[in-house]
Amino acid sequence: MTQAYQFHGLKLESDFHLPALAPWDGPGHSQTDVVVRRAAVPPQLDHPDHVAPVFQTKGASEYLLALPGTGRILVRNGNEVLVDAEPDADASAILSGPLQAVLWHQRGLLPLHGSVVAVGTQAIALCGHSAAGKSTLAAHLAARGYPVIADDVCVIDPESALVLSGSGRLRLWRDALDRLGVDASTLPRAAMNKEKYVFDCGSHGREDRYRLAAVILLATRSSNAVTLERLRGASATGGLYEMVHMRRPANALARGHGIFAGLTRLVSAGVTVWRLKTCHGKKSLNEAATLACGVLEA
Repeated sequence: MTQAYQFHGLKLESDFHLPALAPWDGPGHSQTDVVVRRAAVPPQLDHPDHVAPVFQTKGASEYLLALPGTGRILVRNGNEVLVDAEPDADASAILSGPLQAVLWHQRGLLPLHGSVVAVGTQAIALCGHSAAGKSTLAAHLAARGYPVIADDVCVIDPESALVLSGSGRLRLWRDALDRLGVDASTLPRAAMNKEKYVFDCGSHGREDRYRLAAVILLATRSSNAVTLERLRGASATGGLYEMVHMRRPANALARGHGIFAGLTRLVSAGVTVWRLKTCHGKKSLNEAATLACGVLEA
């Protein structure tokens, strides 16, 4: 059964249940912007331009991913995801961060690997590599009154420095929920075979788009000290580049020049970039949230 979802301001229709996305609440007759379909996907593209161990690309509009245990997925034209899933594959996580990022690259937008909270009409992106604590920090900031507007993928229009609003649903590991005092058994799983859950933090943005004011780059360290420093110039641009989601496929899709130009434009437009170094543990997380609040209110 096809279901409709909110997808960063777009209407998405899917043949698969996608628990991390909020149901579509707009007019039923609204035009569908993105479709996720169950379909036969060929093992390779016709005359691909780029072939890597697990993906292929053709031009700027076709990306084929083959994952053992999951199946083959074709993302094309920024509006269509075709899924040829293996019989026992968990389809609930089909539109995870990496595949989302490819779709946004195809649409000419800039996806950073990060969650996003709002301060009024402004957005603050919390960026980092996997397990850096992006979603956990976003949940702590939501508890302090800052609405969450996206999880795992921060979608930016680099021409206007605007962030597309997503949803307030976070995907959190069980240990992160324990630190938040949330019983994981009461939540739906984000993926069938993982201890990761969908946590609706009860906050959501009121705008479709927010002006990007700052990006906080998260990094873990072995010491107990929590530090925050501002990056400027080339260091700021370089730090942002490290956070571009799915850079290798994006380069294969001929997005390399557009990405660099977009990042430079953001820094020139006054988007501030910060590096927040923290370590694991509830005390450190509380300190990190307090420092992040300083950036939010600056």
